[in-house]
Amino acid sequence: MSIPKSLILILIFFCTHSAYGQTANEYFQKARELATKEDYKGALKKVDKAMELGATDTVVFYLKDKILFKLKKYQELYEFYNLAIDRFPDYYRFYYNRGNLLLEFREYDLSIRDFTTTIKLTNQDTILASAYSNRAAAKMWQRNFDDAYKDLLLAYQLDSTNIFVLTNLGAVADEIGRGDETLTYLKKVIDINPSYVAAYVNIGFKYQELGDHRQAIDYFTKALELDPNEPLGYSNRSFNKLKIGDLKGAMKDIEKSIKLGPENSYAYRIRALIHVERGKMGQACDDLQTALDKGFTTNYGDEVLELQKKYCQ
Repeated sequence: MSIPKSLILILIFFCTHSAYGQTANEYFQKARELATKEDYKGALKKVDKAMELGATDTVVFYLKDKILFKLKKYQELYEFYNLAIDRFPDYYRFYYNRGNLLLEFREYDLSIRDFTTTIKLTNQDTILASAYSNRAAAKMWQRNFDDAYKDLLLAYQLDSTNIFVLTNLGAVADEIGRGDETLTYLKKVIDINPSYVAAYVNIGFKYQELGDHRQAIDYFTKALELDPNEPLGYSNRSFNKLKIGDLKGAMKDIEKSIKLGPENSYAYRIRALIHVERGKMGQACDDLQTALDKGFTTNYGDEVLELQKKYCQ
């Protein structure tokens, strides 16, 4: 499989105790020292030498895992996880890490498989909650919302204060006809962490769905106060400004959103609607096509295709 060049991913690394021959241990200690100094290229050479000389306990694998991630060697990292799993087939950690990597690559079936294996291999509540939550995220991307909701409830039972679980529960509840639960979960997130931007964005989106556009604008504005570089805050606030007739404010927000997140297909759909209101149909149709080119249908459904039929034939 091919691995993309850019990726944001948080991995968890644990240290264990091990003993090697003196030379292998010296290389390992030097690798760890260089990694601490952020000399990851040098650290990779040292840890590879340590492994060549027989240092192959989990602590060494974790260090190389971290180094490869820091060097953005994602193809090599994926292959390294395969090697680690071959060596430690009954240990959950490498399945969990590979699942996270695959989730970022949008290899949803494969990531679900790895999170399922993680769940079978561990009884640690924190890891189980995270594995259920991440498996749910993969299912949500596949639009399998019913099963995602079930996974998130299992994660919630294990960790009722996990803001990521609560945020995803709020998102998926709307998709399965439990919209009355959405604000309860999302406002609990704010109670736990008043600085968590995604909660304000999602609450704003819920009020948007309810048709309370001014309330939605207030929540998106709060999100942007916390993170002025959050593209979804601008795009969603733009849509709500559009709905209350503030076309100038809507255009200003959507231009900012696209500048910050040019791959967000949904933003082009919003800008197209603003162009429609301004009577600029050529520009609207260009943006609708851009939305399709950037994957709108895969992620959100057929709305843009319907808009094309309406305005661009």
